Amino acid sequence: MTLKINKIGIFGKPNNNNLADIIEKVFFVIKNSNPKIKIYIEESTAKSCSIKDNHVIFDTKVNIETINTLKDSIDLAIVLGGDGTLLGIARQVASTGVKVLGINQGKLGFTTDLDVDALDKNLSPLIQGKGIIEKRDMLDVSIMRKTDKTKIPSSIFNAPAFNDAVVSRGAISHMVELDVFINNTYLQTIRGDGLIVCTPTGSTAYALSVHGPILHPKLEALTLVPVAPQALSSRPIVLPIDVETKIIIKNGRGTALHCDMQTIAELQDNDIILIKRSKFPVFLLHPKNYDYFSVLRRKLNWSSNPILAGLPDPKLPK
Repeated sequence: MTLKINKIGIFGKPNNNNLADIIEKVFFVIKNSNPKIKIYIEESTAKSCSIKDNHVIFDTKVNIETINTLKDSIDLAIVLGGDGTLLGIARQVASTGVKVLGINQGKLGFTTDLDVDALDKNLSPLIQGKGIIEKRDMLDVSIMRKTDKTKIPSSIFNAPAFNDAVVSRGAISHMVELDVFINNTYLQTIRGDGLIVCTPTGSTAYALSVHGPILHPKLEALTLVPVAPQALSSRPIVLPIDVETKIIIKNGRGTALHCDMQTIAELQDNDIILIKRSKFPVFLLHPKNYDYFSVLRRKLNWSSNPILAGLPDPKLPK
C-alpha cells in the first residue's frame, strides 16, 4: 500500500531536551526526500528543545502546533522515543487514522522500528510512501459505578489502551478478588495480585513478564493474564478481540486500573470494568523489510549463541 504524505508531525518524549539534533536529522531527510512536505513539531516537544515558532531548520520554517490540532491535519506522526512515548501518541491520533512511525530512543523498542544512526537509509523510502502499513487493535476501557443518585451503573472513567488494561492491587493492600465475565457469561473468579487484559501489541509488554503468551499482531485476539493468582490452575486465556469483558471488583480496597501504565483510576468494590474492542485502530508504518519474527529475536535475545554471533540467519533448505 502506497502512502501519500503531504504533512508530517514530529512528536517527542515529554520533557526530553535532548531531541534537537535528531529533529534536525529528521528535517534533513524529509526535505531531501520530498521538499514539498510540510513539517510540524508538536508544541511540548518544541518547548522541551527550545524551538520556537518560525525557527528555521535547513532553510525550512518550523511550524508548531498542539497535538489536538495536528491529529486532524497530518498524514504521518513521527515519534521520537521508546514504546511508551509511541503508545501515548498513537492513542491520541488513532481517531483520525494518522499513520505512526517510531524512531527508537528508548530501550526495547518493540514498536519503534527505526534507528537514529540509519535515518538516511531507512526514513527516506518511508517518506516517499514505500512502506508497510499495519493495523493494530486497541481496547476501549470504562469503569461503571453505581452512585447514590443512580441505581444503574454509569461510566465514571473511559480511556483507550493500546497495550493493556491492568487491574492491580495497591502497594500495601491484600489480594484482589475479581469476577470475570465474557459476553455476560461467567468465566472465573480470580484471587491474586491482579489481571491483565492485553492486545497482541501488549503481549510483549507487562503480560510477557507474568508468563503470558506472545500474540502475533495480525491475530484479532486479546489475552487475559492473571497476575500471581492464588489458584495455580488459573492460567492465561486467549479470546477473540470482539468479545466484551467485564471485571467485577469484589474485594478491591486499594486497587487501581491502569491503561498502558499511563492512565490511572482508583477502584471501589462492585465497580464494573468494561473492556471491548476500540472502533479506532492504530496504523503503524513499517519499513518494507519489516519482519515481526526478527523483532522478537533481536529484542528478546532469542537464538543467543556466541558461536553464531555475526552469522546470517539460517535459510530454509530447498
